[in-house]
Amino acid sequence: MTKNIIDNKPNAVIYLRVSSKKQFDEGHSIASQKSSCDNYARLKKFNVSKVFTDEGVSATIFLWNRPKGGAMKEYIEKNNIKHIIAVKMDRLFRNVRDLLETVDELTSKDIGLHLVEFGGQSLDTTSAMGRFFLTVIGAIGELESGQISERTKESVKHMKKNNKRFTGEIYGWDCNDGDLTPNWFEQYVIDYMRDLYYGYGISGYGISKIMNGMDLKGKLRGIWRSTTVIRTINYDFHQNRDQNEFIKPTWWDSASFTDLIPWTTDSCLNLYPSNSKPPNMPSPYPIVFGKVKTLPRSTKNNNATKDHIQNLASELQQDLVDRKKKTGSNGLLNWNDL
Repeated sequence: MTKNIIDNKPNAVIYLRVSSKKQFDEGHSIASQKSSCDNYARLKKFNVSKVFTDEGVSATIFLWNRPKGGAMKEYIEKNNIKHIIAVKMDRLFRNVRDLLETVDELTSKDIGLHLVEFGGQSLDTTSAMGRFFLTVIGAIGELESGQISERTKESVKHMKKNNKRFTGEIYGWDCNDGDLTPNWFEQYVIDYMRDLYYGYGISGYGISKIMNGMDLKGKLRGIWRSTTVIRTINYDFHQNRDQNEFIKPTWWDSASFTDLIPWTTDSCLNLYPSNSKPPNMPSPYPIVFGKVKTLPRSTKNNNATKDHIQNLASELQQDLVDRKKKTGSNGLLNWNDL
């Protein structure tokens, strides 16, 4: 017989869980949960043979798939445990499906589930009424969770539509006092990457090599990776730059790749002959003594930025002229001609 199991008392185990420091601070600490469960066990005259504690584990993980949840299942099956005690339902389940499947499984094995704090009372599934109330409350909890999710999605949708900050930094956009406005140079880079991906069929990895080779950084000054390239060029929020409130700079149309790929594109368009490779993108910043000169992020009333825009516009125009000379059209510069 397992140590500490007393013959004349029903055997029980206690399950405790916290998923974050926030829950600890809000009174759901392991110690407070255990105290409540111990008091309940004494009231019911249960013998607590073991305590299982999952720390830093989300309730979205099915109970038996959690480290200590799985160990608890194995233990109760081997040691004839007939009762599981937990403080609240949210320590065990997050949706009705998990709740129903687990309660049905426990009931088939004649194991009762006890919730210490249930609307000011305790609840256990050893009775039909207890199982009924647990199912109803679980359904209500899932409905509330779904409604919160829907409200959150609608709120984010509204903020996106009105160009309000709804997340962290976004490549292609600047945030001023909560308002998002296009960063036109970053939008220019996005269109260049879209042309490489959808026009020439270059992979996300290949594009990341090109970007990093030009020493172009991400929004937070990180290097480009395949995943960030694909995510950036397919982010539908960039379409908001076409809203009437935003005016594109005068040099925007000088590049042959800006506004070239429709936002609905989801596969390579094969715009160019198979033997062609894309030209280099005009250098993003003025070159000073052979090194890239980094300009301030803000573009308001900045003489250096004005010089940069003029420099960029002239490079874009020259790029367009060169491409026309070599191809006879706006498009293609053969890589072998460089």
